[in-house]
Amino acid sequence: MLLIFGLLPIFTLVSYSFTSWNGISEVKEFVGFDNYIKILTNPKYFQVFINSLYYFAGGAIEIIIALYLAIILSFKARMKNIFKAIYVFPLLISGVAVSMMFRIFFEPNGTFDYILASLGLQEYIHYWLGNPRFVNYTLSSISIWRHTGMSFIMYFGAIQSIPKEYFKIAEIEGASFGQKVRHIILPNIHIVLKINFILLTIGAISVFEVPMIMTNGSNGTATFLVQTMKTAFEKKMIGLAASMAVIVSIIITIMTLIQKKAYKKYDENY
Repeated sequence: MLLIFGLLPIFTLVSYSFTSWNGISEVKEFVGFDNYIKILTNPKYFQVFINSLYYFAGGAIEIIIALYLAIILSFKARMKNIFKAIYVFPLLISGVAVSMMFRIFFEPNGTFDYILASLGLQEYIHYWLGNPRFVNYTLSSISIWRHTGMSFIMYFGAIQSIPKEYFKIAEIEGASFGQKVRHIILPNIHIVLKINFILLTIGAISVFEVPMIMTNGSNGTATFLVQTMKTAFEKKMIGLAASMAVIVSIIITIMTLIQKKAYKKYDENY
């Protein structure tokens, strides 16, 4: 199963990246590293990586929000179970459904504009999905809403695994809430923090559903994966698209290794 559905497609993709195949012809002309050279020397293929910074910033905000909520609900709080269900609910909705829902929410004279108008904030109404100044902020905010629940589950589970005796001893010693967080919670969940930052990096580089469905990559919202899909299925340049997929995989692997090495030094010091 691993060979057929895992390794074989990878090897096939790499082999396509050295051809000029259009996805239809039976002939796959070998072009060597021409596709890779074209991508690495043409700035337009890498300009879309700037859009990943919006999602990376959104992911950092998401991690902070999820960590804060997990810490608060780990202690005594009213209606704890209701709030946990609310935070996790977006995970139950598919990415396509989320994108379609927010596409209606942010459309001109849509729900969000109505809310702003009802609050007397008409001057802040913009074309949220059409104005290049705001569209990437809008799309990254959707990612925050959708993925906060997953980070919350990871943090909450890690906090619940901390022995209760640690907190009891801290209370006896007169530790404040901030001291409990700093000296008990954060040191004991640092592995989950590491995993979340790795997932954040991978997610920021490989964003696809939200920009593809909501804007089709227009108005400066295209990510590297969106551009890859358009190259493959709209321009019929499968070979070039395959090389783009290989490059983004290499970038994700390098970023992950760098983060793991940095965290390894932290673990050794810790």
